[in-house]
Amino acid sequence: MRATFGLFIALVLLPSISPGQNSGLSKDWNADVSVYVLAAGMSGNTTFHGIPADVDVPFSKIWDNLEATGMGRAAVGYRRWAISTDVIYMQLGATKNNVNVSFDQWVVQPVVEYKVTNWLSPYAGARYIRLNGSVQGPLGRNPSGTQEWWDPVIGADLRLPASSKFGLKLRADIGGFGAGSTLSGQIEPLLDWRVKKRVFIQAGYRWFYSDYTTGSGLNQFRYDVWTQGPEFGATFHF
Repeated sequence: MRATFGLFIALVLLPSISPGQNSGLSKDWNADVSVYVLAAGMSGNTTFHGIPADVDVPFSKIWDNLEATGMGRAAVGYRRWAISTDVIYMQLGATKNNVNVSFDQWVVQPVVEYKVTNWLSPYAGARYIRLNGSVQGPLGRNPSGTQEWWDPVIGADLRLPASSKFGLKLRADIGGFGAGSTLSGQIEPLLDWRVKKRVFIQAGYRWFYSDYTTGSGLNQFRYDVWTQGPEFGATFHF
């Protein structure tokens, strides 16, 4: 995961470059760099080494679940085509019925996009999910472990300008299809505010879902969980 962590740091540092600098890109090329903070909570069911745990926690306790988070997205486009990569890190924990569950979750999603119109860009790619989790309960067993898998992904990016400064963005996809997860997906609606020619600020909400199962009996691992919460960020256009 060193390469993944390095990519995430690069996404965070890139916006420190002044957007007004000459990027050297021709008018056919463009690039966006976004950084976000996601105040994520979690709900669902998990199983570690055959031990089930319920992590349904109400939204009012979202800040109790969040331990650390960071997100970034980089995209490079040429005319109608673009390649983008999302990197998401979340450190989440929840306690219910004297059972404590904690996760370090990485999601890396490279996709290829095609702009059909100025407001619609379908995309396809893959989603890499890595979970390092543990369960601590009253029975004295404290299993932990790491699981990682890849999901094929299809989705679309929708942009609806409301004025010269404001617009709505919706990014949504679905994946898994039994190749990795049984099902995974996300929905990300955002309000987009253009504060400068090349600088945008976003606020919205993100839902992310994954249902993944492997093994059986005492070796079973299952992760059937929603992570969701308000999201705030900025995008720098080059």
